[in-house]
Amino acid sequence: MTRRTIFSLVVTLGAGSLLSAAPLPLLTPLATEATEAQAGEWTGYVTDTHCGAKGASKDHTVACLDKCMKSGSKAQILNEADQKVYDLDGASKVHELVGKRITVKGTLDAKTGVINVASAAPAGK
Repeated sequence: MTRRTIFSLVVTLGAGSLLSAAPLPLLTPLATEATEAQAGEWTGYVTDTHCGAKGASKDHTVACLDKCMKSGSKAQILNEADQKVYDLDGASKVHELVGKRITVKGTLDAKTGVINVASAAPAGK
């Protein structure tokens, strides 16, 4: 075998190895991300990032939420079960329920702590 033939074989085999290995790393993060969203229900009062936990009550108003959100705040819920405050992606679904104890259904992105709101309704007793 000549040097040129050996070089061609090394390049061809090396390129083949790279091509066959490339899809595995690309698939792994996608599979991980899919398992990070957790479906669930969260019950509590709507607040926002400016008012925080103190705003999570029957006294919090739509006007306050609107004012804070215009200033850059995000809608949130103070979950009664774990006493954690979660950002809500889908504020329009909870907007008219401010000041009421509600249950939000959706998926929680465990990485960001944001709930993607599928639905929201007044909570049962």
